[in-house]
Amino acid sequence: MWKKGIYKLLVISIVLAIAASSVSVFSAADLGEGINEEEIDKSGENGIISLAPPSFISAASASEAESGGAFPEDKAGIAAYIFTNQTISINRIKTIFYYVDKIGDNYIIGRTKIPDFGGNIAVRVYADTDGWLVAYLMMTEPASKIMKWETTSYDTPKFGAISTTLEEALIKAGEAAKVGINTNKIKYYDFEFPNANAMMILVRTEATNGKNLLQVKIPADYMLFEASYYHYIYYFSDYYRYSAGGRSNKDTYTYWDSNLKVDGVTVSDASTSYQGDMIYKWWRAFDSYKGAITTGRLHSIYIYYQPREKDGESTSTAVDKGSAGVATVLIYRTA
Repeated sequence: MWKKGIYKLLVISIVLAIAASSVSVFSAADLGEGINEEEIDKSGENGIISLAPPSFISAASASEAESGGAFPEDKAGIAAYIFTNQTISINRIKTIFYYVDKIGDNYIIGRTKIPDFGGNIAVRVYADTDGWLVAYLMMTEPASKIMKWETTSYDTPKFGAISTTLEEALIKAGEAAKVGINTNKIKYYDFEFPNANAMMILVRTEATNGKNLLQVKIPADYMLFEASYYHYIYYFSDYYRYSAGGRSNKDTYTYWDSNLKVDGVTVSDASTSYQGDMIYKWWRAFDSYKGAITTGRLHSIYIYYQPREKDGESTSTAVDKGSAGVATVLIYRTA
């Protein structure tokens, strides 16, 4: 599943490759001053997920006249799939769906909810009696929705065994159908960009009042099809009364703010607000970088996490709790 051979995608930082069952995620350490350019994992065996089409695509043209092509290739985007080589019960698979999109004599397509850091992610699943399971996002959705955040503390994110929302959907479907899912055999493909042959997930978090930097350069001879982000903030709102500077007995509050910037330009700004006395609140956004990430150029991706007062000014009085983070997903073709 992992792409072999040397690759030239550069991440500028000290990079920690965090192994998972079928996908590795890069989390860069705090850089401070003196950034060094390093080529990550020259063996190419960590972090790059190969994209390859399932065999039923080549067979679809021959059977299209009879079946009409059950899997919606013209609507699907990034997908994870596995051939179980077992007969799958449509009725059993149906139990995981909160909404059924389509059902035929030998297949079913529905939507299932995958729990995530800030709420459920809806994933579509295709299953047929021949043994195929495909979990996918629609091509209208950013590929960054495959990121599944896992932490032991929302204040100080610590990454353990990280999987994708698509992998979790396949496991859920396999359990319902009572067929074993070997996660090492799960493969990925992007139906929206069939010429893409690789995907990378890059993660950056900040759990204190400050910012973190990730720099990335995609070689000019690569083809970049999609660059998307999953930006989240989990913040602490502290409501209080105070007497200072002529503002005696006035209510005020502090809240946390987070910005995602590329090369100094704000791409995403967390819409945080006061919700009550001493509470935590989630906010998240998924979207494309919309041309902010290109090939042949070194890009600086910053994630900011900072307290604000009611009037929008920075303050040091806020309690330091919560965290912010960004997962960047790149879909591309190597030279």
